[in-house]
This record gives sequence, C-alpha cells and structure tokens, in this order.
Amino acid sequence: MTTHTTSTPATADAAEAPPCWLSVVIPAHNRRELALRAINSVLEQHHPRRIEIIVVDNGSTDCLAEAIHQHHAGNDSVRVIPTASEYTNAARNTGFRASCGELVCFLDSDDLWMAHTLTVVEQIFAEHPELAFLSIEGSTLPSPAHPLISRVVAEDAPGWSHAGFRSTPLVHQSLTLDGPQRNATLLYGDYFPAIIRGDLFLLSGLIIRRDAIVRAGPFTEHFRFYNDWEFFARMCLQGIGGYIDYDGFRRDAGRVDQISRARPATAMPRRHVYILRTLARRFPARLAAYATLHKDALNDAQYWMARCLLRTHHRRFAKRLLMHSVRQRYKVARSLALLAVANFI
Repeated sequence: MTTHTTSTPATADAAEAPPCWLSVVIPAHNRRELALRAINSVLEQHHPRRIEIIVVDNGSTDCLAEAIHQHHAGNDSVRVIPTASEYTNAARNTGFRASCGELVCFLDSDDLWMAHTLTVVEQIFAEHPELAFLSIEGSTLPSPAHPLISRVVAEDAPGWSHAGFRSTPLVHQSLTLDGPQRNATLLYGDYFPAIIRGDLFLLSGLIIRRDAIVRAGPFTEHFRFYNDWEFFARMCLQGIGGYIDYDGFRRDAGRVDQISRARPATAMPRRHVYILRTLARRFPARLAAYATLHKDALNDAQYWMARCLLRTHHRRFAKRLLMHSVRQRYKVARSLALLAVANFI
C-alpha cells in the first residue's frame, strides 16, 4: 500500500475533509495496544486509493490518543476524536459523522484485517457496483480458552444456520481473486428475508456504501447487546448485499472485557422482537413487500422469547407470549405444552 503522509490526528467534520475511497471507524475504550494493532492492519494494506482511519477515543484513561499521536505523527490519514465514555454505537455514529469515505467500515478495536483484504474489496465492488454492502469472511485469533473458528461469519452468526436462510434467493458466483486466496464464492442478492431470522454479519468484515448508511439511519445508541443486528436489518432494506468467503480479517473472541460476555440469557430474543417491531414502524412501505415473512419471523421470535422467559422464571410474561402464539396458530401444540408447564412452575 502507498504510505500515507500524516499530520497529528485531529477532529474534523466530514464536510471539511477531502473525499476518500474508504473510511475505517474504530471505536476504542482503554484498548491502546489493540487499537494500534487494528490501525496498523489497515495501514499495511497494499492499496493505492485514499483511506482514512478515524479512532473514536471513547473516554479512555490509558493514554490511547497520546499513543496514536506518537506512533502516527505526520500521517494525516489517521485521526482521533475524543468523546466522553458512552455506548459503542454512539462512538460509531460520531466517527461516521466525521468520515468522508465512499465506503465505510466499522472495525472493532480488538479485531484486525489481513493483508490484501482491500484489494479484494475493490475488485468485488468494481465487478458489482450494485452492491450496497459487502461482508467478508474471517476467522478467530488463536486462544487457549476458545477453539478456532475458521469461518467466523458463516459459522458463528446465528442467521446462517436458520432454516429461513436456506430459502433466501441468493446468487452464487465463483470468483478468481487478486489476493493470496485465489478462489472464492460470492453470494449476493436480497439478504433481508434472512436477516430477520437471525444475525448474519460482523462489523469488522463489513464494508458499506455511505449512501446505504444514510438511508438506513444511524446506529441506535442506547443498545448495549446485539446492537449491530438491528442496524444490519435496516441496512439490508437499502439494496442488494454480498458475502464472500474470503478470509479477510481476524476476530479476537477470547477477551474478558468484551460486552457480549455479560449479556443476559434473554438478550437475543428480546432484541429480535424489538427489531421486527421497529422495522415495521420505521419502514412500513418497504416492509409491505415482506409482510408474510415479517409476520412469521415475529411469531418465531416471540415464541423463542417465551421459552427463554420460562427458563429464567418470568412465568407471567412467558404465558402472555405463548397465548399469542396460540392465537396466531403458531406451534400450537408446543405452545400449549409450555403453557401447561408454566402453570405448574
């Protein structure tokens, strides 16, 4: 990659910055060394087009900004925006507002890209200009406590294993790539029928067109758990998406400070129900084309929520949702059996 000349990182509005091909937004809180690793993984890409890196220092107390100044002084492609400590989604929105790229990636501070990733990204977008976003495959970093996941997107994101994904009409295209992995398969098409069944993507491997983010709307800032999924669902309504099984990033899945480790058992089904209900309110015209799929997904999510509530001893709320399943004629026998169990708990 062409070496960037830089100045001291500074805050700036996107309107004041010259346009660039790609903006990489990295929110970070007390992850100095990891953030430096993430930055370097972007700068080491063999790519000639202009790239900017915006690190949103989310209330860090470990001298993160100072370390970035020291390591990247004179490099005007690296900027730091200091903010008060807030949820990660707010930091992502701050970084996006300051960005100028035609394409945007929200790279987690504890993840990193592999060499030649952006060469592959450019090739795919050049061959498929209709894509609103591209999801790249990755794998986990070695960890004594966690087994290696070689396809962290397709194997770990729950939507890929849902029966609803198999019925999603996606085009499969075999590709020859310019990177070290010569052969790959691109799956592209309408991902919305699949995303409403379960999460499909990881932000660190997702490259999104700026206009798709603008149309989808910003990240919902008050979310703490599964905050990406809701954004992904809105994004999938904005146009055709793609996924390529190119091993382009590494995910650090073994850290004890990750937010997802503290999530309650009901977090995922609760978020699923919320996503489906709010999509209908925010995008009623677009959801009309998916009315039957949306209704089925909502029934499925509420039944799942009821089962989780029973396991966590929230009997009254579980019974309410199970009665809804019966009225909707969704898994009636199973719902009635669970209602009987709930009455004896």
